[in-house]
Amino acid sequence: MDRKRKDLVLKYIVEEFVKTAQPVGSVSLLKNYPLDCSSATIRNTMAQLEKEGLIEKTHVSSGRVPSALGYQYYLDHIHGESMTSSVDMEFQREFKRALDSKAHSVEEVLSRSCQMLSELTNTATVVLGPRADEEHLVSLQVLKLNDDQAMGIFVTDSGYVEKKTFLLKGMGLNYETASSAIEMLNARIAGTKISEISEKVEKLTPVIVAQVGRSSQNILRAFLEALTTFARKRYTVYGKKNLLSLPEFSSDADALLHAIDTLEDPTKLQRSMTRQDDLGSVSVGFTSNGNGDFAIVSKPINNKDKIAVVGPKRMDYRKVLSALEFVVFMIDKYLSGASSEGALIPVSPPENIVEAKATKRKKKGGRK
Repeated sequence: MDRKRKDLVLKYIVEEFVKTAQPVGSVSLLKNYPLDCSSATIRNTMAQLEKEGLIEKTHVSSGRVPSALGYQYYLDHIHGESMTSSVDMEFQREFKRALDSKAHSVEEVLSRSCQMLSELTNTATVVLGPRADEEHLVSLQVLKLNDDQAMGIFVTDSGYVEKKTFLLKGMGLNYETASSAIEMLNARIAGTKISEISEKVEKLTPVIVAQVGRSSQNILRAFLEALTTFARKRYTVYGKKNLLSLPEFSSDADALLHAIDTLEDPTKLQRSMTRQDDLGSVSVGFTSNGNGDFAIVSKPINNKDKIAVVGPKRMDYRKVLSALEFVVFMIDKYLSGASSEGALIPVSPPENIVEAKATKRKKKGGRK
């Protein structure tokens, strides 16, 4: 069968399903798209696509929906010029205004950027930071909040800062003892790789306890636990409420709960990605739990963190890819200190996406 016709039918099935969230049949394809063939030919083509695993049935109806493999094939081989899309100019202007104030912290810039990206794409957005265990601790500090509370502050050489509040009386401590213990600890572990801190603190605890007092071991344990948690915490989710408006989740409580549970656990989200493919500098992956499944479109920012747009497999890839490219471009520009003048641009597909796909097909042999 003609590959060109199958690709065209798959393209229209994907785009119709993105718009309607309803299984697609031959009648709706002939009615809504310029297919110069009979209904029988369309049904036969759809049967072939189903055999190839690119579309699938969801119920007993004659309609079909794209499979994860179908979406991946669509992104790798078909979308081409159809994915060329500019980001809405009003969004560009609003985004630029949000970044114009140099008084913003890096954390505020990332937070606002992800909120706006979620609003534009009607998806959830995730920021995943680098592995903290490869960083080094710059300093530990403890600040007195009141007679019962103190704040611990951890700083790494990547500029990451974490704050934790401790209840001193609950540990049988006063601020002076806690401060002395942490000051001694800081002098001995500053500059240590995060992954090596636990072993070092365990060895230093008897030494510090001998000099400061037995009660100081409580604050040392609390700091060690906080440091361990801090090393794992590089994951923030925005726009989870957007899932409520999507047909995949709004009418299925189990799917919604599963989706939220997956979103809140970076390990689950990454482990459940069955396939990941690079489109230029953008990666696309799909979860495969069968309940509240996602598409994950991600791109690195500032050579450290990564922003991922997470939504249903039927997400509008044209809109998501363009928006993600624009947002990451603007964030990188902001963080580099470059001027945002003239940054309102019609955004092309992810850089070198067509060349990247052609090279990938040549290496893999592609579909014939």
